[in-house]
Amino acid sequence: MNNVIGAGVRSVFLRVCAAAVVAVMLLIAGVGPGGTEYDLRQPEACRLHFTVLSDVHIETNNLPCYQIFVKSLQDVKRNRSGNDAVLFLGDSTMNGQLPENLIFHGTVARMLRGETVLPVMGNHDCGNGEGDFDKIQNRWFNFTAAFFGRRLEHPYYYEVINGFYCIVLGMEAQAVYEMQMSETQLAWLADVLAQAAASGKPAFVFSHFPISCMTDATGAHSGRLAAMLAEYNRTHDLFCFVGHYHTPLSLRSFRTNNGFPEIDVPRLTELGGDDGHQPVPDTGGGFVVEVYENEVAIRGRDFYRSTWKYEPDGETACAATYALKSPIVSA
Repeated sequence: MNNVIGAGVRSVFLRVCAAAVVAVMLLIAGVGPGGTEYDLRQPEACRLHFTVLSDVHIETNNLPCYQIFVKSLQDVKRNRSGNDAVLFLGDSTMNGQLPENLIFHGTVARMLRGETVLPVMGNHDCGNGEGDFDKIQNRWFNFTAAFFGRRLEHPYYYEVINGFYCIVLGMEAQAVYEMQMSETQLAWLADVLAQAAASGKPAFVFSHFPISCMTDATGAHSGRLAAMLAEYNRTHDLFCFVGHYHTPLSLRSFRTNNGFPEIDVPRLTELGGDDGHQPVPDTGGGFVVEVYENEVAIRGRDFYRSTWKYEPDGETACAATYALKSPIVSA
């Protein structure tokens, strides 16, 4: 009981502190209203729709990054159909520090109020290879509980939304370039995928690291995760979204890994210019995902500029539509 009360008090304290910090940050950022509303291709026919963003990299001394973040969240809320969920694929902060977490989580809580948020823990969120992994991970757990209502014991979890399994994978050791996964997590994933298969609907997997970056408990690279997902996709539909590499959004973002789609999500707050702190053409990239009876449509969007994303020719949309192996069965 004391632990529950303590956790509740801590959550309230974090939310109060974050609200104060964000109120000041928004005044300093000076981001006004702007942009235009947009919608799904077929709102009435859509079974599930969500937004995927990654690699925000909030820092206390990087105002341009924060301004891009705020403008992008404004655009997420301009979707006339709303969002069944909003995914953040990790590296939401640069160093996993307390002030950075207050800014990120407080801003999301204020600007995406009422949205279902599914966060992924990235290497920068837990120290980027430095510091006490368990301590920093527990900080991430505390913020996830306080702002998103998720009381996690592991960095991996799943949620069923509109009957669809949304599966979040997590790193379990301090690292920069790879995702160490325990036998426990792999066994858990196998069980959740079995449940997803029984649902008769596509499954969606979210990871900060690309699937090829998986290592076992000894730190040796392993193809077991890719093999597991490929085997599932052989008879069922599975879509995987990954971040980490900051790959610019283009048609090349729609990769195939051992037969299953693995979508590269870019850094949302990409900066450049002479001083390294200016928005660039790749700034603001993310995806709107729409699930229909017979297909899944994934459309690249520039959330910073409030436009759909196109190739340099200005005519070819950065989008892909995948036919499902079998129509989605209604509940």
